[in-house]
Amino acid sequence: MHTIERIYPKDLNPQNPDDQASLHIHMQRYEFAATHLSGARILDMACGCGYGTALLAERHPDKQVIGVDIDPEAIAYARQHYQLANLRYECADAEQFRSEPGFDCIVSLETIEHLPRPQQLLANYARLLAEGGKVIASVPITPTLDGNPHHLHDFSTRSFYALFRQHGLHARQHLEQIQWWQFKGLFSKQADQHKQHRSEGVGNAVLLYYRRRPLYLFSRLYSMLRYGFSNRYLTCVFTR
Repeated sequence: MHTIERIYPKDLNPQNPDDQASLHIHMQRYEFAATHLSGARILDMACGCGYGTALLAERHPDKQVIGVDIDPEAIAYARQHYQLANLRYECADAEQFRSEPGFDCIVSLETIEHLPRPQQLLANYARLLAEGGKVIASVPITPTLDGNPHHLHDFSTRSFYALFRQHGLHARQHLEQIQWWQFKGLFSKQADQHKQHRSEGVGNAVLLYYRRRPLYLFSRLYSMLRYGFSNRYLTCVFTR
């Protein structure tokens, strides 16, 4: 399945290096999260189809892991393909989800930039977090609004950390990732099911975005001068 937002590892072509590179960068975030888990109750918010949630549960069979996503189809897929004894899935809104007792660790990878009210999401995380708990979260820290219609916010390292500080959470360990741009097929008009990689055809949406919001081009140019032809992602452990 080739979409810019959802990855279904079992549907990816193992011989396609672009597919495997995209999967690797997602799995690397979950591996980082797995090394920093603590406590007995773990929440993976916006878990998608469950592959990363299952990794957390496999690495920590002594912990109870809950994967939550708003998409009922993704949750149904997760229950069918990524079920373990210490793992369960729930379909719920990230801003409204409630559970008792609190969670010792909340994992929230590539989630915050999708929601119209990041402050409301962080306020809910603060409510869900047990005393002494931690949040492991990630965002892109280079511009994405021009190339990804599912993203509602851009973040820098500074604005990402500031968002968490407002809720009493402070950055500790971090992982920074680099993903070099894929130019092949950038202006393709293939339907999703025929795409050879997830970013194929994105160039068309980018040009349309600049026609509507020409000033955003300055953000893109600044990022290119600073980081080259790459996307940057930051995953961080936050504690009170």
